[in-house]
Amino acid sequence: MSRVLAYCGFRHASHISLPAAGVKESPVQVIAAGAFSLLWSKVDWPFDPAEMQKNAVEFHRVVRHVFDQTAVIPFRLLSVFEDQSALTAFVEEHYASFLADLERLKDFVQMECVIYPAPATVEVDRSSGTAYMQQKATAMRSSEGFAQALKDVVAHLSSDIRVRESKKGNRIFVLVPRGRENEFRHTVSTLPLPEHLSRRISGPWPAAEFLSDQVKAPPISSQKIAGEK
Repeated sequence: MSRVLAYCGFRHASHISLPAAGVKESPVQVIAAGAFSLLWSKVDWPFDPAEMQKNAVEFHRVVRHVFDQTAVIPFRLLSVFEDQSALTAFVEEHYASFLADLERLKDFVQMECVIYPAPATVEVDRSSGTAYMQQKATAMRSSEGFAQALKDVVAHLSSDIRVRESKKGNRIFVLVPRGRENEFRHTVSTLPLPEHLSRRISGPWPAAEFLSDQVKAPPISSQKIAGEK
């Protein structure tokens, strides 16, 4: 059984080169609607769980090939449609929203910094539940404080900064002008960090966190896409 796998959308331009092959070495093809283009492949379905990691690498390689040249809207790895007609209908229905986001984000990339407790730097006090929770609360406050300091120090690079809180710390997303990635890395890596915290800087990535809600999760009817719950 075969399905149609969507990789990413982008604004068409003659200078943009496209990858020849994608997941499982399947030929990469293009659907166009106005100035919007979307890359896809026909793949065997379902995927072999034992090959999922390899499939993910192949998938992101296609997205990265285009992203290195221009802004993209990345799809999830398992955005698998029943057939080409279903994907074409989906593109035609939503291409105006896709183009609006691509225009807004055309000069930007997404940079990230994850703040988390430094491993083995502070002995966890498990002598009582209260002490343990107080220690966790102190670490979380430090993480939140550093996240705010980071937002302040990179404000000159971006007016759009998002923070996701988790039980283990904070993940900070920053919309940075393409070409200023090294400035972001230097600014964040030299910001003083409490000794019990660690940071991990990554990027550039497609600006997935900054897509409009309609583009992040466009309505997809069950008959159009396979494998959705």
